Amino acid sequence: MKAIEVAIIGGGPAGSATALSLIKHAFADEKQSIQVTQVCGPNSLRDAIGETIPPAATVELRKLGVSDLLSSDHHLPCPGSHSVWGNEAPGFNDFFFTPIGKGYHLNRRVFNEQLRSAAQDQGVNLLIDAKLTGMSKNKEGYSLSIEQGAELCHRRADFIVDATGIQAKIARALGVARNQYDTVVSACHIFDLAEQPNQPAHTLVCAVDTGWWYGTQLPNRKVLISFCTDKETLKASQINTAEVWFEKLNQSGWFIENCVSQFGMTINCPDAIDSRVSPSAILSCVIGDHWLAVGDAASSYDSMTSAGITKALAQGVEAGAAIASWLIAGNKHQLASYQQNVFDAFNQYLKLHQELYGAEQRFSNEGFWRRRLFSIQ
Repeated sequence: MKAIEVAIIGGGPAGSATALSLIKHAFADEKQSIQVTQVCGPNSLRDAIGETIPPAATVELRKLGVSDLLSSDHHLPCPGSHSVWGNEAPGFNDFFFTPIGKGYHLNRRVFNEQLRSAAQDQGVNLLIDAKLTGMSKNKEGYSLSIEQGAELCHRRADFIVDATGIQAKIARALGVARNQYDTVVSACHIFDLAEQPNQPAHTLVCAVDTGWWYGTQLPNRKVLISFCTDKETLKASQINTAEVWFEKLNQSGWFIENCVSQFGMTINCPDAIDSRVSPSAILSCVIGDHWLAVGDAASSYDSMTSAGITKALAQGVEAGAAIASWLIAGNKHQLASYQQNVFDAFNQYLKLHQELYGAEQRFSNEGFWRRRLFSIQ
């Protein structure tokens, strides 16, 4: 019997979670052979910025059978967050009282590698430092051209998974529209520490007139400080230049004071600022003829939610099960249910987006906050 070939394009958490889930459900059927190949692009230091995940992410990792990877020394437990949002009084969100698990500050590169290794251990064929260079549709699925180093290989795929992030390369190549509701930009820098702080690694968040600040410890003696705003504010203020960014940081009051106290460091003006875009967007459809989109390729959220990885894992868990059900039993209902759940979750996210930005009324006449209140109504 010819094996069913599934190609997952993307080496991040969404792609790896889909691979792990698909293999798990495929193994349950001994009559059908499913071969899974995950195409992982070249590692980029810029992509490995780190991220904080809430306790809900550990639930999804547990479903995939890989929750133990967070217990390694590579990741830093996060006890919760301290924030100034909506009024001058700091608020607290502690994870200690959550029974489902812990939050973590991730070493993002290591986390991605751990998930890929776990998938490989379960039989997934990993193509590292590879990229999809061509794709054509045929009666049975797709013909793929994959470049790995100096070699170009051609593969068939009965089913293809788009896990390429916000670029949604597969879906866009197939002509699927991406609906964008809002976009914020994070101007950030990662600082090195002489030693890991003794203070609990709370996330720090603070709203100001032109956006909001975010600060967090990362593993391996690093600190991420980020200013979230939009392109209109960036253009007007040039806050993505190091000098302006640093001046704005020193005017942040509570935020800069708590950064210095928690991180135990003197914060100097960085050499450069890195800018990253966080769109609130969703595909017009996330399933189609022998394909499916997952993670940020399917739907992407504002960075304020810290839900990107949790969403990627949850969608991967469901996507893998739905793909297996269709390939093995011809059941399209789970694929349709997956799409509906992605749409429903995005609608819930839009409500949360409005609630969070609407809760900050101190700066409601400022451009950044005014645009957030009306951007997706």
